[in-house]
Amino acid sequence: MLSFFSILFTLIVVGIVLMFFYSSEDKRLDQEKSEREKREDDFKGADPRKVYGKNWDKNLQRPRICPVCGTGLKKTEFLYAYMEDSFGPNGRKPVHIYGCKFCYLGQVTTDITSKEEGNISETLDL
Repeated sequence: MLSFFSILFTLIVVGIVLMFFYSSEDKRLDQEKSEREKREDDFKGADPRKVYGKNWDKNLQRPRICPVCGTGLKKTEFLYAYMEDSFGPNGRKPVHIYGCKFCYLGQVTTDITSKEEGNISETLDL
């Protein structure tokens, strides 16, 4: 009976230690995620000619920027582009990049929430 309790106690202690390591790993991953999101929010943009030019160091990761306007993009943001159906002279399909939501669609970073309400006939010159 004593060996049963000693085995049970050992299993409980091992379970508590594993729970501690698992929870500390989750905290570390959450902290890294919040730091990465903060860096993405702080990054405003860069000059596309410098980032996409031939002088860029191959060992450095390129930032996610719009090649048209240079605005910094988050992981969830994307570019508007078109891929042609025909192949180009080099054997690849050409891609035309129109831009991001800021330069192609003309969206601003702050939402305009205060809109003037009124009769539409007042705003028209009739």
